[in-house]
Amino acid sequence: MTTMTSSSLPIQVATGILCASWWRGSWYILDHTLFPDDTVKSGVVSLAAGSSLLAMKQYILSPSYNGTKTLMRWLPPPKNVSLRASYIQTNRFIVLYGIASACVLIWRGTWLLWDEGAHAVADAYRHFLHPGVPALVPEPAVIPLQLNQFNKQRELPIATMSGHYEHHNGESTVTDHKDIDGNVLFYSGIASHVLATLGLLFMGRFASVMAPPANITMTRDTFIHGKGKTFAQAAKAFIHMR
Repeated sequence: MTTMTSSSLPIQVATGILCASWWRGSWYILDHTLFPDDTVKSGVVSLAAGSSLLAMKQYILSPSYNGTKTLMRWLPPPKNVSLRASYIQTNRFIVLYGIASACVLIWRGTWLLWDEGAHAVADAYRHFLHPGVPALVPEPAVIPLQLNQFNKQRELPIATMSGHYEHHNGESTVTDHKDIDGNVLFYSGIASHVLATLGLLFMGRFASVMAPPANITMTRDTFIHGKGKTFAQAAKAFIHMR
């Protein structure tokens, strides 16, 4: 069992690195293209698009979907056996890629909206404590680290933190928290996304990029609550590569 675990560990780590690279690339591409100057709008659209895409792809995979015959008439599979197999695999990959992208969109939308909500509550609390007076020096506990770069860009001393209120009282942007040029993140995001996709397909582990709310990742806590054979089967999932 120890040998089996140690032999699969490199594959697990490599899969984790590639999945993180895939998510990083997707996230930065969306940061650059999906309403980059408005965090709230970007978050709402991201969440709505992800939910819609997930619903559509999972409906296509459901037994109630009847559009396959129409698709086969529009795009008939090749008669050659090997090409036909590649055609089927490509269609399945497109569905899998769509579900994985929907997961990224939903996570990203939720993440951005939580950030904006937290900033709004923090600003409201400060204004409640000091009505009519802009709080130029927020408490250190709520100062995001990204403000260092934000204030450097405006040539303001970090002690004033006035950029924080210019940002949150005006239009917020998706990429304010990055300390690297936006184009660098965008193109490096494309590179990491493409390379991770190819790597995971080569390893046969592309399904690993999915996360909740994809059904395939919504596993039950049988490892925690299971007993006897149920627990033993759940424990095997941590050492056996599927």
